Amino acid sequence: MYPWKSMAPYKFLSNMAVILDSISARVLIITGNTDRIVCPSQRVRTANIGVSMHYLSDIKPALYSALLWVIKSAVVQLKVSTELIKARKDVDIALFFLTYPYYLLPLITAKALGKRAIEYRGQGKPSTLGMSTLGARLLSVQDPLMFRLLDGISLESSGLLESHSLRRCRHKLLPTMRFIDLSRYTLNKPLNERKNAVGFIGRLTRDKGVIDFVKAIPAIARQTAGASFFIAGAGDESEWVVDECIKLRAEGIDVTVSGWIGEDLPSHLNELKLLVLPTRYDALPTILVEAIACGTPVMATAVGGIPDFVKDGETGFLLVNGEAECITEAVTKAFALSDTELGRIAANARSKVETQFSYSATVERFRSALSLSNAH
Repeated sequence: MYPWKSMAPYKFLSNMAVILDSISARVLIITGNTDRIVCPSQRVRTANIGVSMHYLSDIKPALYSALLWVIKSAVVQLKVSTELIKARKDVDIALFFLTYPYYLLPLITAKALGKRAIEYRGQGKPSTLGMSTLGARLLSVQDPLMFRLLDGISLESSGLLESHSLRRCRHKLLPTMRFIDLSRYTLNKPLNERKNAVGFIGRLTRDKGVIDFVKAIPAIARQTAGASFFIAGAGDESEWVVDECIKLRAEGIDVTVSGWIGEDLPSHLNELKLLVLPTRYDALPTILVEAIACGTPVMATAVGGIPDFVKDGETGFLLVNGEAECITEAVTKAFALSDTELGRIAANARSKVETQFSYSATVERFRSALSLSNAH
């Protein structure tokens, strides 16, 4: 896995390790920040490449930060390739997990070693990955080579087919590998016992929509009795979010800002009556599925794979766009519904999660994915 600055991919990686541990003789996880990984058994080993990426806004000046990011990205690919070479006698399949588009050299290495190569892709469309025009052009050259070398591609959702131009690779598509621990993420507090708490949990970046969410708070507070707001996460806009919420509290609005939430996330989700994700691009956000598993209604923009899972008025609410005015209108309408109606929507969504993302269902999808890749 690419050593992202964000914590969220490591939680997902730990979940995947649980599944892989149950169907593999051994698992070797190659990435940075390996202290974030929860390994289920001694059959799961880690190789720490000793590199962690950074948010571009973490380092000044911006040009130096971008240059350092590019250099680190190249080092990551070299180190991952080296670890693959070291493990060549023990590895049958190389699974590139949330590495797109920074894994071309390790992919070439894996194929040169005669290994099967699978990619799990969950990112949004390339043009929204913060790249320059030159970067986008490089992808147009790199992607066809990757598609040719890969034995299989597992997408977080079918919504990524179009945004990544993968229809020509349909013969290599594998079942999704998404897994949610339903023993942790479960309904503990009935919806009718929760206050009118609206939450945003995720990366605090402009593309994730946190700025528009914060801007919508005053209007929502005026139109919804007893409304409170909870924001959690980390990212480029963390300082701005904290400063703005201090101003909102001075106006008498009940808003809480937290950093990254770990083990306590299920309990926080069980306090929310609505989770809002006005993201500009995404596949199928993990937090969305976790919230649904906790019986929390979700509201999100219709991007990536979200519309595949969230049906407006049936399993959640879809935003026409992520702008503050739209968020305000949609949240106000949602809270105008009765607890019974909100509960029906939440129950429909949870039933879908239990069917698609349970442990047993995920194990079977993994077995199928590995079997199909072998056939390729």
